[in-house]
Amino acid sequence: MARYHFDYHEAELVTVDRAGEEFESIDAARKMATIALGEAVRDFTFAGRPGRITILVRDDIGPVLSVSATIEQT
Repeated sequence: MARYHFDYHEAELVTVDRAGEEFESIDAARKMATIALGEAVRDFTFAGRPGRITILVRDDIGPVLSVSATIEQT
């Protein structure tokens, strides 16, 4: 199993995941990143915060994928 880290990027705020979590595959890590992004969008929506959030997933070598969403108020 490989260890993946999920770093959150919101405007100028970056939260680095130093511990990471083990997954059997990159596909499993992608699914978890998508779930985490959905939860972050929910939190942004409840707080009435527009903006962009990106979760950068990396392994011990470097970035392997990212997922992002933009929340806009009209």
